[in-house]
Amino acid sequence: MALFIQKPIFWNTNQYRSPSGVVATSGYPRENGYGHEEWNNSPRMLLTRDQRAFRVFHTERVRQDLLTENAGQTFVFMTASHDGVQQLVGIAGNAVGMPADEYKKQRNAIVKELALNDLWEQAWAVPEIRDLWQDDKRAFLTLWRKDLAWIPNWICPDEFFWWLDKPVTLDARAITGKSRLATMFLGSSQWDLQTVARVLDAIPAGQRNEKWHRLYDAVQCAPAEPLPIDEQPDGGEPVTSVLTTINARRGQGRFREDLMQIWKGACAVTNLDCRELLIASHIKPWQNSNGYEKLNGYNGILLCANLDRLFDTGLISFADDGAMILSRHLTDKHRAELGIPRPLRKAPEQLAPFLQYHRAERFQR
Repeated sequence: MALFIQKPIFWNTNQYRSPSGVVATSGYPRENGYGHEEWNNSPRMLLTRDQRAFRVFHTERVRQDLLTENAGQTFVFMTASHDGVQQLVGIAGNAVGMPADEYKKQRNAIVKELALNDLWEQAWAVPEIRDLWQDDKRAFLTLWRKDLAWIPNWICPDEFFWWLDKPVTLDARAITGKSRLATMFLGSSQWDLQTVARVLDAIPAGQRNEKWHRLYDAVQCAPAEPLPIDEQPDGGEPVTSVLTTINARRGQGRFREDLMQIWKGACAVTNLDCRELLIASHIKPWQNSNGYEKLNGYNGILLCANLDRLFDTGLISFADDGAMILSRHLTDKHRAELGIPRPLRKAPEQLAPFLQYHRAERFQR
């Protein structure tokens, strides 16, 4: 099973681009005035390899055995507790955790390549941090250099890293049945698919951009088992190579991109090409599909948001030749206002068995 974890991080009021001077109540931030996660959304955290972009970021430790057996198939939901609320601030998908000693050499190399040592100036510019250190820059820099390699202890493909422009307040009881989500920086919670779905659904529709859809697709297509022993990384191979290999082998995140290729980046009906409004939906639902069907691009259809909702609820379907079929629940007024029926722009024969399933099992006749 892919690993879905909720990881508490220190609250930041500067969109996690640099330390903001929030006074912590415990842990490393309380002792030192800042947390390494306060740069998680900084443009300085972008790493490029062979024209591919990766994002490095920070949380406190997670059990290394879990991270190793789920390398490249770990999803990190970062939450911050403050002012009596708990908020989702960022999500990283298809990630590799690198806190173990065997990754220290790679972490140091990333620090050097991205010139992260310079970030101390942003921290020292915060009055609350200088006050905590009593303006003793030498002592501050001694600790800074000691912990510097600890900043990039996670990495994921940039296309699966999403920092929310506006944090989303989570209702812990509605999501997990408990009164609170995990709060300790050194703690974490493992979530199942149902919990992850509730968290993603808690994000307002107006914030569900391209990254939301990409992560949603990746969660749905996440592997159902840990990596085989012979595929698990040992810290020797460059972690970017590990990520590239694992993602290619497992097809993670591929579903949406396959649909983008099949439908030329536009709605299968309207030809609308605004990526933010396009939704990649399974025709035969993900939970009812086998491993091959989950990743098969022809078990999917790329639709603009209103048509996707109609299709998902079974109010429309399509014949094998692409003709749109309308449910009797849609009145003449509904049809006129929606501008339907309209056929698929094309009807590849590979779609037929999945459309037959949709008509038989999902369509509201």
